[in-house]
Amino acid sequence: MAEHDFQLLELLIERGSYMNTYWNFFIGVSSALVGILASGKNFTKNATLKVVLVLVFIVFAASNFEAISSLVQQRHALLAQLSPNFPADLKASLQPKSFAEYLTFHLVLDVLVVVCILFVPWHRLHSE
Repeated sequence: MAEHDFQLLELLIERGSYMNTYWNFFIGVSSALVGILASGKNFTKNATLKVVLVLVFIVFAASNFEAISSLVQQRHALLAQLSPNFPADLKASLQPKSFAEYLTFHLVLDVLVVVCILFVPWHRLHSE
């Protein structure tokens, strides 16, 4: 492997780490939001608050996905610059999932969080 490949490998690993950071941030915000609602406090009955939370969450989720999508594009660009003698198995292990897979996974999680915010009667579950 050439020195150039080692530098690219370092950048690829760094981008993978950033990807994990964005997923962890997404999971943390989603869990905190659902956790606060699961407390069953009186404010969890407020429909206006739920709509506001959904709108804020949608903006957050869209910006989070945009950052993840950007990292996927960066990783593809870096992989394309690797030399032909770069180990194929290592290159394959650095290959990100497809855009469609990330989009589908993110959307499924987004819908689950929105459904939890809008339709789960947290206050009733807590009082029973």
